[in-house]
Amino acid sequence: MAFTLEKRHREILEILVADYIASAQPVGSRTIARKHHGRLSPATVRNVMADLTDMGLLAQPHISAGRVPTAGGMRVFVDTLLKRRELSEGEIEEMRRRCAGDERRMDAVLVRTSRLLASISHYAGMVVTPDAGMAKLRHMEFVPLSGRRLLGIFVSQDGAVQNRLIEATEELNYREIERINNYCNQSFSGLTIDEALKKAQTQLAQARAEYDNLIESAMSLSSALMEGVPSGELVVDGQFQLLAEPEFAEAEKFRRVVEALEEKGAIMSLLERCREGEGVRIFIGADVKINGIDTVGIVGAPYLKDGRVIGALGVIGPMRMDYSRVVPIVDFTAKILSDVLDS
Repeated sequence: MAFTLEKRHREILEILVADYIASAQPVGSRTIARKHHGRLSPATVRNVMADLTDMGLLAQPHISAGRVPTAGGMRVFVDTLLKRRELSEGEIEEMRRRCAGDERRMDAVLVRTSRLLASISHYAGMVVTPDAGMAKLRHMEFVPLSGRRLLGIFVSQDGAVQNRLIEATEELNYREIERINNYCNQSFSGLTIDEALKKAQTQLAQARAEYDNLIESAMSLSSALMEGVPSGELVVDGQFQLLAEPEFAEAEKFRRVVEALEEKGAIMSLLERCREGEGVRIFIGADVKINGIDTVGIVGAPYLKDGRVIGALGVIGPMRMDYSRVVPIVDFTAKILSDVLDS
């Protein structure tokens, strides 16, 4: 629901949310009146807070307590009132250095990035790895083990290595396996998994029509290996930092968040939505439908390689997290990760 708030209502909502982010405590009318330097009386502030409560933007946990923003109130705040803090030159240089590092394999870079997000934000950092179908093949090899069992090895151009045990339809000798390895590398080198699988299926059909058993074996084995390369994963770091937040002080609430991070599916689905457009997205309240949790906020952004979106990253924390600080952190991390992957 869109809200058009009067100036006074916007000012009071902004002050209240800022205080709530800092303290995690209900905010009273006297506190807000003081911050208006006497321009508004506590009674006037109370009336405005009552209006905001009627709109569903504030809630009163207890009769004698002040107000806290609802998920709707936080949404209005981040959509219309949020002022992004600029990163300092020192922060920018530190983030560039830590994201780049010495190890340039993609899996190592993504682990470093999740750690960086957690360290800088003080919440949990997350990175969704690229879809397997977008990985380009550098090398493929089948190593004989015993009988018809083979170890399939897939090496992508970014250095990621995947192994899979495969059973051939018949026992193959070393010379046949060598020919299969050469044929697969000549056929698929430089192709993405999706492209290679399509080509393998086409050549498999041709080989069967032409009764070429060796090519049929090569295509069957390569398909089995590539289909076994896992799809995107969620890399998480810093989840135990959430224990410092009052919202997760209760063991049950923290357990639910950790379970959602371990199960990965719901959070990955949210972060995948970041790939639909440019820039940062913020998920609050009803946006975050994970494991019955309603006190969580997620800030996410896409990252690119060769000008194409290949994954997403973000931060998960309490719904009252300091978005003015976290949004530029997530935004800049996505940019420097894209630069590192292109270098």
